[in-house]
Amino acid sequence: MKLKTLITAATVACFALGASAKDGDSVINYEQLDAQMNAAQDEARAYLDTFFANILDENGFSQDGSGVKVAFPIGGDSVEVIWVSPFGQRDGQFIGVLANRPRDIEGYSVGDTITFERDQIRDWYVFGPNGKMFGSYTTRVMLADMSADAAAQLAEMLANPPVPADW
Repeated sequence: MKLKTLITAATVACFALGASAKDGDSVINYEQLDAQMNAAQDEARAYLDTFFANILDENGFSQDGSGVKVAFPIGGDSVEVIWVSPFGQRDGQFIGVLANRPRDIEGYSVGDTITFERDQIRDWYVFGPNGKMFGSYTTRVMLADMSADAAAQLAEMLANPPVPADW
């Protein structure tokens, strides 16, 4: 199974500005057995309950400046992993807005509403008050596979450590 992960420096910069990425999203393919990517996803999912407790309001809606990266089936054993923001949860079901332009998710475009399950979530992010992005574990792995300029721009945006100290 190939994981098609969509993210670019422009995409993350759009999150910071509250906009959506459109044309020009890069696709970086990771095999299902990519140890670094799987470890990043596992670490992100280990903090999901804490993330939800801190960013979902009493009605189950996400705060501005946050999102989740979700794996959507695209045929066979393949999935496309894409950012969803904003999103919400009600009765165990999630619903959100595609923040990137899908490459292979049939019938969907950037800005479309889509439903998903918790077990499809692979990563999360939230911008802190200082403008730094917490979470985004998969993005941290992807830095090594990006151009030096894109990686530098993203690295500047990422908070270290990846989880807010007050969580």
